[in-house]
Amino acid sequence: MMTNSIIDYFLSDFEKISNKNKSLIVDGRYFEEDFVPYEIKFRDKEKEIILSNINLFLNRNAGSNLFLYGTTGTGKTLMARYLSKGISFYSAKNKLKVRVAYINCKQILSDDVDYYIFKKIYEELANTNIKSGVRKNDIYENIYKFIVNNDYKLIIILDEVDSIFRKLENTEILYLLLRNYDINFLSRIRIIFISNSPSFISQLDQRIKSSFSSIIQVKFSPYNYYELREILKDRTIKALKPGSISEEDINYISARVSKEFFGDARIAINVLRLSAIIAYNKNKEKIDKDDIDEAFSSVDLNILESIVSTLNKTQKIILLALIKEQIKKEDFVTFNNLYEEYVNLSSSFGISILDKTAVYKNLKKIEGIFGELIESKIISNGKNGVNKVLKIISDVDNLKKIYEKIKKDI
Repeated sequence: MMTNSIIDYFLSDFEKISNKNKSLIVDGRYFEEDFVPYEIKFRDKEKEIILSNINLFLNRNAGSNLFLYGTTGTGKTLMARYLSKGISFYSAKNKLKVRVAYINCKQILSDDVDYYIFKKIYEELANTNIKSGVRKNDIYENIYKFIVNNDYKLIIILDEVDSIFRKLENTEILYLLLRNYDINFLSRIRIIFISNSPSFISQLDQRIKSSFSSIIQVKFSPYNYYELREILKDRTIKALKPGSISEEDINYISARVSKEFFGDARIAINVLRLSAIIAYNKNKEKIDKDDIDEAFSSVDLNILESIVSTLNKTQKIILLALIKEQIKKEDFVTFNNLYEEYVNLSSSFGISILDKTAVYKNLKKIEGIFGELIESKIISNGKNGVNKVLKIISDVDNLKKIYEKIKKDI
């Protein structure tokens, strides 16, 4: 009886919610990160280079490995998913023996990264599941045998590949993939690397770099205001009811993202999505500027939290020192002041104190992980030499929230 009563109340409440403003969001799938539109806007030049090279590989046993690079939100992952789906369909339609193994390296949680990648490649290649306990070298040999014995070609897409080498601190995966000098094997494999850093290739082991001397590099530039606006208009038409957001507010999102988030289309789409949800929860029929500003605040904080989660304890203390000094000074922080605060924090946490050189090296790693979200520069102090100054690009409220989160984590 009580169960029926609870169900009745739930159904009644759920029906009220369903009828509240049910047409504001028509189809939220168009806001999802893994959604691949039929047309990838403003990437025709990049797409032509990539597809031309893949065509050479599929039909003429030629073509080079590819390196796609650019800051976050410039369409690299979108292009990778487009390629993965498109090549698979093209191969099936034309009865080609081709497999695509798409791997987002940032999503690999296992410490044994190279084992995970070989396992994923073989499972995609042979359309099977590998039982636990199979050795990495045996999986590699199985990849080799399957390709050669079955006359297959393989395209490996390693998305966000820099995150692999932050975990492995070597390039053993690539060496193992390319170590076999059987031309019948190597001519059947192509690798597409995707990275935020243009310097990724230059940081590789010399024995690997020599194998990539002819790699084709494709730069993905940040979207500008006009491009972001058109992308958002397209998503709005598909995901929201007509008239649910004004053109002026779409322009506002586009302008802020192009200026504050370096043209990151992911952020622009996410702000639009969150704005719609916020407006819906307030029982509004139309998104307004207050909803958008609230969405921007949430996105900014989520980005910082996501980045902080990748840091080790030492790096978190260094970041904590930077944030504390930045909040206090409301301006750029010198490295000397950062180091002094780092020493104080380390002492308070009972953690061994590193020298300035070690802290500086860790700070450089933090800057690389944060990318454009940290602004740094070298200033001259006349006879006293030069000094490095830096700051995190975020508002004070979010910095305070991140500061408290890091303290709890440590």
